[in-house]
Amino acid sequence: MTETARTKCRCPRCRIRGFTGPVILIVIGGIFLCGEYTPYGFDTLWPVLLVIVGVLLLAQSMASREGHTGP
Repeated sequence: MTETARTKCRCPRCRIRGFTGPVILIVIGGIFLCGEYTPYGFDTLWPVLLVIVGVLLLAQSMASREGHTGP
């Protein structure tokens, strides 16, 4: 196996892609937390989750692939 195949890719696109999962979990937790302390619950704030996912996907598609090591 070559050295580049073992190392993680550090291009901007892959870094944003790595943040996607944790950000979605934080947003879901924040929405449920708002449901406990405000009159707005998940049934009201779920579109925020769609907006955050859309922003992350847009940022990922616009990020540079310069230095990408992988398929």
